[in-house]
Amino acid sequence: MLGLVISTRERVFGLDLLRAVAIVCVVHGHGKHFLYGTRMEWLAQLPLPHGVDLFFVLSGFLIGLSVMRMLEGGRFGAQTWRFYGKTALRILPNYYAMLLVNLLLVYWGVVNGDLGAKPLYRFVTLTQNVTSPFVDFYWESWSVPIQWWFYMVFPLAAFLLCHVAGRWALPVTVLLALVGSAVYRLSMLPEVTDGFVYDITIRKTLAARTDSIYVGVLAAWLCRECPVFWRRCRWWALGAGVLLFAAVKVAGAPTEGFYAVVVLPLLVPLAVGMALPALDAWRTARGTVAKGIMVLSILSYAMFMVNLIMAELVDCRMTAFAAGHGVAAYVLFWAMVVAGTAVLYYVVERPAMLVRQRVKSRELRVKK
Repeated sequence: MLGLVISTRERVFGLDLLRAVAIVCVVHGHGKHFLYGTRMEWLAQLPLPHGVDLFFVLSGFLIGLSVMRMLEGGRFGAQTWRFYGKTALRILPNYYAMLLVNLLLVYWGVVNGDLGAKPLYRFVTLTQNVTSPFVDFYWESWSVPIQWWFYMVFPLAAFLLCHVAGRWALPVTVLLALVGSAVYRLSMLPEVTDGFVYDITIRKTLAARTDSIYVGVLAAWLCRECPVFWRRCRWWALGAGVLLFAAVKVAGAPTEGFYAVVVLPLLVPLAVGMALPALDAWRTARGTVAKGIMVLSILSYAMFMVNLIMAELVDCRMTAFAAGHGVAAYVLFWAMVVAGTAVLYYVVERPAMLVRQRVKSRELRVKK
């Protein structure tokens, strides 16, 4: 499928499914406005989660497991730089490629944007939204600094706390992250006066959202330290997560007040974290649909980086068409996302992954 050779040896189908659902939610969320006022408006109104919440928790879970293995094997010092190198090869090529694309399209006037919204070096250093929001340029990049700085800071923090807290290093790290983000959101409470301010200062800043990733880290610690409980709790935890998510949706999504600013950003990540034991237990699946889900999982990062610019192209360059043919515009948007994903993956991401794979193979040969 799409020329991809999928090895299931190191893949967990349940986690691939979570990643696939996450990217579908993200792309649909950026294109659903085409469906309003059409016979397919019900599709735009489905109570889906923000896909980024799912990505955050999954990233925390996988990196948490990886860091725990390094700490347990006594190889942390030797592997730290390799970990950072492999992370850079995974994250940065797509990010910088789409930064260049956004710069060119805005400069040429193909899509709307403000190149002066934030100094360019902030985007280059992935510091555009540590505490201050940014608007009108490279919107889709907001979640990448949150994950990048988690990858950079968390392993070192876990290593340092390991000498103080021992096996409790990860829970202590999680607690510090939860408290830090909650305190920051509380400090921003007087500033949040409407939905737009909420979106750019709470939902899309590093200081306010880092705790979402650490929910996945806590799940990783439970998986490694309490394996029996992890296996036995999977169904009731899944049920509790579904109920929590349903309760959040029924309660609505206010954008002002203590609940909205301090509590709400963590509730969906907690619900996703509760689903991880069941998803982690779903190791394999066969058939065309399962293979399609795995392909979508593999392509999810490239798809995440290209989908918003495709929505902007339809909005800016096909305005009349989108207004008069919303369903067709939605289908066209998805087709453009798939095409753009293929280009980004095969031109940028896959070559970087091949370098990463060669580095990993060289490490294995050295160990032998």
